[in-house]
Amino acid sequence: MDVAILSADAANILFRTLDLLQATSQISLLTSPKFAAKRNGHAVCLPHPDDLRSLLALIAAEYCPSPPRIVTGDPPAHLAKLRPALTLANSDVVLTGPCAVGWFLSSGLKKGKRDAKEESQLWQWLSFAENELIPLACAVVFPLLGVTGVDKQLQHSSRMELKRVLGILDQTLQPKTYLVGESVSLADIAVSMAALLPFKYALEPSDRKSLTNLTRWFLTCINQPKFQKVLGAVTLCEKMAPVSPKASSTPSATATSAPAAGGPPKTEAQLKKEAKKREKLEKFQQKMEMAEKKKQQPQSEKKSKPEKKELGVVTYSIPTPAGEKKDVLSPLPDAYSPQYVEAAWYPWWEKQGFFKPEYGRKSVSEPNPRGLFMMCIPPPNVTGSLHLGHALTNAIQDCLTRWHRMRGETTLWNPGCDHAGIATQVVVEKKLKRERG
Repeated sequence: MDVAILSADAANILFRTLDLLQATSQISLLTSPKFAAKRNGHAVCLPHPDDLRSLLALIAAEYCPSPPRIVTGDPPAHLAKLRPALTLANSDVVLTGPCAVGWFLSSGLKKGKRDAKEESQLWQWLSFAENELIPLACAVVFPLLGVTGVDKQLQHSSRMELKRVLGILDQTLQPKTYLVGESVSLADIAVSMAALLPFKYALEPSDRKSLTNLTRWFLTCINQPKFQKVLGAVTLCEKMAPVSPKASSTPSATATSAPAAGGPPKTEAQLKKEAKKREKLEKFQQKMEMAEKKKQQPQSEKKSKPEKKELGVVTYSIPTPAGEKKDVLSPLPDAYSPQYVEAAWYPWWEKQGFFKPEYGRKSVSEPNPRGLFMMCIPPPNVTGSLHLGHALTNAIQDCLTRWHRMRGETTLWNPGCDHAGIATQVVVEKKLKRERG
């Protein structure tokens, strides 16, 4: 079995629903020791047999060689919170919790013939059903049944977590017919009863289609004769929607707010509050249906973006003699092209004498009242590889040189020849020694 780790949302659901299960559970496999002592055999008390944890005990009881007596009645007040529980005949021992009660009653399921590994797996599945699957199932289904109020965020996150956990269970059941061994065990009873509510009210056909192994196993379990004796015919969910309560056949039940089970009649404010809750629940279900429809609809193909036209390389093709100024009146290309912009300029610059220090004067030796400016260009390293430092330095020097020339100074930006001279000499000498010996 793959271990399913609960997320933060699932842990929150677990703690919130465990108390809720205890408060809303309507079954107690419990009777007082005095009651049991008056009769032979074990006795159980079931006020309402439809609680999922009662179903575990009832199906397990079908496999008991000595079936217990089922008695309708309320459990003692001091033991009500411990239900489901079982009082053993002629004894003061009380077994509490669905796992303990189911384990005792399912004595006919070959427990004694299982080895330690299978026994451990069985208890592992019991823990999985009680601590992981039941809280998630109740958090998803209880709002549909009207047992609890609707918390949209909690119900949505619970449904996602439930599908994740059931997906792990589906993978585990792929090579198996039953959870433990080759026959029905208490693990199958516990987990199938924990999954009963989702299969009846929450798992739509599309969900069951993605959980084929789980659905096959669940149908195998509930169609067992002893399961059917307790459950009867189980109708699987066709559409996840709130379950409307069955209308009473008596006129007073529809015309007035009759007290339930001897309780006080509901006030007008309470009725309005319940109507608002139902309205909110219906809106939430409509949103869920729309979301499911969108998921099932095939995604429309995205419109393909028009391909960008490649303009190609635009070059300057107007005939221009060397040293003549290029045509600057023609329209420029739509996109910037260095080949077009830079063509034919350099020969014209040279012819105009722009690179000579004495530009604008007759001779370099002629005194310039505005002054002189000269700066060396650091040459590249001996490796010949240029990097960003060269580009930055030359860009700054180029700006300074142009600025001094614009001021009218005699300006020279002279290529240098002594950049890291000693280091360069050492490298060159070592290279020559290696090559020439």
